[in-house]
Amino acid sequence: MKPILLGLLLLLPSAAGAQTVSPTAPAFPGLRWALGAAIPTGQLLRTVWVPPQTVVIDTVVPVPADPGESKPGEADTTGAAAPPQYGVLRQTLVVPGYWVRQTTAGAYYPERWTLEQVAPGTYRWRLLPAEVRAY
Repeated sequence: MKPILLGLLLLLPSAAGAQTVSPTAPAFPGLRWALGAAIPTGQLLRTVWVPPQTVVIDTVVPVPADPGESKPGEADTTGAAAPPQYGVLRQTLVVPGYWVRQTTAGAYYPERWTLEQVAPGTYRWRLLPAEVRAY
């Protein structure tokens, strides 16, 4: 009877240590995929800063003729219109930076502003929607 009692006493600690764990508990906190419940956009790995971008836009624009260009006492005897004058308008714009969140499912890009070229030499600001891009 003593061997049976001794065997039961040896099995008692292992039965207490084999308790079940909740299926939603993480397997190990150091693992990226074990940080909690599943999220459709994935678990957050890190955030990356996309810095602001400086954009220089050169646009050719017509310049009105200066009425003070003709010398006094001279008259336009040809009757022809003066040729149009053009100049370059240089604009420096800054596209703002934003944070990209890298997850296990892909990269999450928030709403952000960008410059869109509508026609040659014509640009406009556009608000891009938030999106998740898969790796």
